[in-house]
Amino acid sequence: MQCFAKFPPSRKFSSISSLTMVAEKPYRLALTWLWTKPGPSGSSQHADSSETLPSIESGKVASNNQAVSNRERWTRDLMIVGLILGWGASLTTLSTAIHMIASGPVRIPYFLFARVARIGASMIYGWKKTSSPYLSDHRVYLVSEPTMVIIPLFLQFAITCISSCLDSIHATTLRWAMWREGRLRHNTNLRLFTTSRQVGSPNGWPANTIWAVGHVLAYSGATIMTFPVTVIATVDIDSAADKLAIHYDGDPGPDRFGLDFNGWGLLGLGTGLLFQAIICTWCLIHERARYVESWSGNPLATARTCRGPTPNSDSSPTPASDHRSGRNSEPTLRTPTSKQPSMRDLIPATRTIANWIWAIFALYALFALTVALVAVRIKHTASLDSVRRNRAPINFAGIWQFFAQVQIKYSNDSVGQRREWAGLLVQCAGLSILLFGLHLIDVLGGLARDEAIWRRAATGARGTNPDSNMLMENVRNWPVLVIFVYKSLIPWVFSFGFSALAWVFMATLPLVTIALLFLTLALLAEYLIRVQPKGSQPSTYGDIHALVVLVDEWDHERLFWGDKGTLDDRDGNGSDVRIAGTAGHRLADLQADAEYRGLDWQPGSGRE
Repeated sequence: MQCFAKFPPSRKFSSISSLTMVAEKPYRLALTWLWTKPGPSGSSQHADSSETLPSIESGKVASNNQAVSNRERWTRDLMIVGLILGWGASLTTLSTAIHMIASGPVRIPYFLFARVARIGASMIYGWKKTSSPYLSDHRVYLVSEPTMVIIPLFLQFAITCISSCLDSIHATTLRWAMWREGRLRHNTNLRLFTTSRQVGSPNGWPANTIWAVGHVLAYSGATIMTFPVTVIATVDIDSAADKLAIHYDGDPGPDRFGLDFNGWGLLGLGTGLLFQAIICTWCLIHERARYVESWSGNPLATARTCRGPTPNSDSSPTPASDHRSGRNSEPTLRTPTSKQPSMRDLIPATRTIANWIWAIFALYALFALTVALVAVRIKHTASLDSVRRNRAPINFAGIWQFFAQVQIKYSNDSVGQRREWAGLLVQCAGLSILLFGLHLIDVLGGLARDEAIWRRAATGARGTNPDSNMLMENVRNWPVLVIFVYKSLIPWVFSFGFSALAWVFMATLPLVTIALLFLTLALLAEYLIRVQPKGSQPSTYGDIHALVVLVDEWDHERLFWGDKGTLDDRDGNGSDVRIAGTAGHRLADLQADAEYRGLDWQPGSGRE
């Protein structure tokens, strides 16, 4: 397998601008150090190089490089902000969890005195005395009913945002680690299952394994971190009997809703984020971080850097200009086609990814069906009477959570001797498969985004910008946006369908919902890998070699692809052969009956 890269591209930062960055924000000191850290020979890694990018006019180099560096610093700084938030969230949740677990049970709050409350799915507790202890390793706070529902969803969204920033750091350093090893093929990679050959690096398989464990811990901890608390009855405090005298018809008063925080859920979330934050920090301070040539995730920005031989290989792609002139080989002529190869045709591994997503859908559909059968045949909870026995209202929320519910007990003492650590492990086992599927569909979304960025060179009124803001690129690309929403939504729904709180509660309707959500993801995966892009512009899906070959002019802020006219032979005579390539202005569409150079990027070249 060949890979194509140029080492190293020229990039400079003046000492004045570095000092200005440090004065503006303290954390920029670390960023400046990363860019100016001495290389192995003792010289600065981004010092001037006699090797310069080809086809760039000297008058445009300074302005273009300044704009590029500003955009890259913005992208990199956004990642650093996510890393700082990751450190803050992990340390805060860890310290809070340790305090909650170590301090033991606390007294019930005032709004639970002389009341009976339902905690989580179906755990019902009553308290007669103000000195009665609340659940061990838990804390509860009075909130309104909408807040009780919104906060868990907001926390899942916040965790997804932080994880996305951490994922970007890990993916970027992996991309350039593969480049240095001569193995970079696509701009988007299956990150957790693609490793550096350096086992002791932050992108080696041990670090990837720790990252995967941290990812599962963080999301699983978040799903059992909070539980809704609803007051459903009052207790007669004047009764002398040891057994609580419960009045379900009594008025519980206005303070009826609370939010329970589970210390072991916080511990899982904090530990998971800590693992990922440590690896991301390691990525930034590791010696190979000095060779991150572009912090942008734009495939064109990556391809622009990856020109010439890789550091560990003398091979290089045939420049686009040589393909068009035929200097290096017999010129390849092609007639434009109205549709281009699909993702599954150019990247056969995407078929396996789609098959795995289908398998996960089938697995959870089978799981939901099994829970439903147990609820109907054994537990006899598939009825409205079962909802009423849980003192839940006969409405959407009550039926959604309590209809056809199955319970499995794993802790004998729900107050004094908690076993929430076991619940965290059970939650991790249940959610890990879903997270694996979300990671797979995330790769397909990234490949589709890379292709959309490239295709705007021919279809976009303003062309495509190699240095575009990748946050906005993710927002404007609907598959990536849908997948991001699912990465927050699926764990949140899972917390209703499967939760461990002294008992393991499995609710049929939320589990069916998860199966249906994964069905839509499987259909989305099939669409992404099967759709054939329209138009005569060759499809690449972020293939670095393809982009290096197809783009023949890089010295423009925006790139346009299309018909560049006819090719004159070496004697100056006219030629009927036309050229397809890029320019800094709008180009004409390709003629359907003409033969072109610049359409064939030799698929299979540089591939295993």
